[in-house]
Amino acid sequence: MIEIILQAAATTTTTATTTAAIPISKLPFPESTFLVTLTSIALGFITQVVTRLVVDLNAERRMKAEVNAFNKEKRDATQASDKAKLEKLKKRELQVRQAQAKLSTARLKVTAITFIPLLAVYYLMSNFLGGFGVVVAFTPVPIPFIAGAFDAAKQGWEVSLFWWYLLSSFTFSTMLTKLMHTTT
Repeated sequence: MIEIILQAAATTTTTATTTAAIPISKLPFPESTFLVTLTSIALGFITQVVTRLVVDLNAERRMKAEVNAFNKEKRDATQASDKAKLEKLKKRELQVRQAQAKLSTARLKVTAITFIPLLAVYYLMSNFLGGFGVVVAFTPVPIPFIAGAFDAAKQGWEVSLFWWYLLSSFTFSTMLTKLMHTTT
């Protein structure tokens, strides 16, 4: 009985060392690709949480609707050459623009709160991975200005940390914005 347990433990140890012996270059995606992608998702999520905390999204939506209605009314009055209505709208325009500026300030606060931490995380990540220009992903199709040289061993064009982070960030921030309803 003890012999069977020892044999099972030896088999498990052998299996574990065999799987650990797979070189990273043989994997379909480098670990750095996932690290950069997950980092961009995490930072995007944090930005969306800060947006929800700092920005009054309902007021922003109301203001956007009011500005759109104001602009439509002004456009219609201009097309109709209604000078009386244009004068009336001109008096209201300042109030609308001031309210719009107040709401834009809230979005700028989000940028002020998150910008330096985002840069710090990006800087630390680049140091951890080996620099800003280190290749972290490969694309099967050439992408002008983004993909670098073709790597025959990886069968794809090289994508540097900067470009992969940018692509990941834009892709997932758009999804997170829609998911967390922080768009106006």
